[in-house]
Amino acid sequence: MEECDCSEKHLDDAKDDTPELQYRLDIATRYYSKNADLLDTISYNLMVPWVTLLSLLLSCCVVRESAARSVEDKIMNIIMGSIYLLLVIVVSPVGVIGIVLWLIICRNFKQEKYTYVEVNSDCESAFISKRNENKYFTFGSANVLLAPEFVCRLNNVTDSKSRAAAIAEIFTNHTGKHLHNLDQEDAGYEVCSKLESLHSEVPYTDFLCLQEVWERSYALILIDRLKDEFKYFLYDVGEYSWDINHCMLGSGLMFASKKPILAADFKTFSYRTKHAKYTSQGVLCVKVLLSDSGLYRHVGFISNMHTQAFQGDEPVIPRQVTDAYVFIHMFKYKFTEKTDIVDFDVICGDFNADNMSPADEDFQYHVIFKEYCDVCVEKPGKDHDWAIGTEMRQMTMHSEELSDPEIFKEILADDSERRRFLLDADVIVHGHHLRMAVANPDKDGLIRPVPWGGMRRIDRILFNKTISGSVPVGYCFSTALTNLTDHLPIYMTLTNKHCMETKTL
Repeated sequence: MEECDCSEKHLDDAKDDTPELQYRLDIATRYYSKNADLLDTISYNLMVPWVTLLSLLLSCCVVRESAARSVEDKIMNIIMGSIYLLLVIVVSPVGVIGIVLWLIICRNFKQEKYTYVEVNSDCESAFISKRNENKYFTFGSANVLLAPEFVCRLNNVTDSKSRAAAIAEIFTNHTGKHLHNLDQEDAGYEVCSKLESLHSEVPYTDFLCLQEVWERSYALILIDRLKDEFKYFLYDVGEYSWDINHCMLGSGLMFASKKPILAADFKTFSYRTKHAKYTSQGVLCVKVLLSDSGLYRHVGFISNMHTQAFQGDEPVIPRQVTDAYVFIHMFKYKFTEKTDIVDFDVICGDFNADNMSPADEDFQYHVIFKEYCDVCVEKPGKDHDWAIGTEMRQMTMHSEELSDPEIFKEILADDSERRRFLLDADVIVHGHHLRMAVANPDKDGLIRPVPWGGMRRIDRILFNKTISGSVPVGYCFSTALTNLTDHLPIYMTLTNKHCMETKTL
């Protein structure tokens, strides 16, 4: 994508005729050919019923929500499984046609690496007023696990459609304020306590990086619910070809912005193993416009990435982070103009590696941390006392305590109780056993505080510490999504001293 292409590519208009507000979603599709776009729509609508029914059939075989199911549940699974099996067989011919058509599209038509959406409405003044607030910028990152039902059941969640709507509603119901709880000291960045770093709500957010939005339909639900807050979106991010991902899953990455998108590009990780060979997991790089005086313009760079889970004994994640690091540098080199003043350079995402586990030691010393800073890190192998983990224990996700964000916040601030709901940072091998992991009591049968307890912090927001004037002023872990996904969302607020001085002058 060349700079500013987002507003110049082929656009398909779709109107939302709700009586309160009039919206137009300008959509730049993945394709450079209208014929390819039409074939894609046909293929998608032929495949979706069959894929959905197959997923529901497989989900009847998954028992994750409790150690033992009631007889009624087992009987219901057998009945529904039989119905789904019949329906899968009935719609299989249509599904096969859709799949064959999709393979033809992937083989013969050039595709962009994302779909771009711009929201236009009668309330344009609201967007304009927010666009001029350039003193502080808040970034959010969340793995929301919006996937086919079978995949969701494996992770002990269900019903992505209703969860997508609920998640978007929470994102829009923010505090209206940026974060201001972070102080820089000799030992690094400090928050006064864990209870200060935990928020039961989400802060006002300028840029939202999401992972595991695996299906277009869920992305469109999010966009529909987020369009009052965000104006620019990138979704359906990834590359589809037989050589890259067997034309199956994309990256699951999605990006929402309140500032105009000037440029975007995506890179699939060159090295992926096991199940990840059927995805296009990688890194999405975006350049946004913050302000434009005519002589020069303030811009920012944001990257969103998701590395492979369950790498096993192979050092997959460090290699993928190296891929991302190189690609981010290439992207910035290509799209930085002479008149650009870069106010920030931020990397968000699910790294699937923490700063304390023995399995992640090679990642903890990665070269990326020479340039980018993680404010939660005291040193490689040790996080600050105010930090907590972000990967939830899937077996306790539906506990009653997690139904209330405020109660959940109090639990996570407790070094003992937190271990019941968040994974410990004592991982030896990245494996599927982590799905079923529970907190291990000591010899007295008690779950006691330990340095690594509930500290598997795999979701991160990094900022480039070489950018002049770029300073983090706030950071938080949010309990707002409670058990709607198996990760805690994280947020960071940055300011740029030079930007503030320029505005004052």
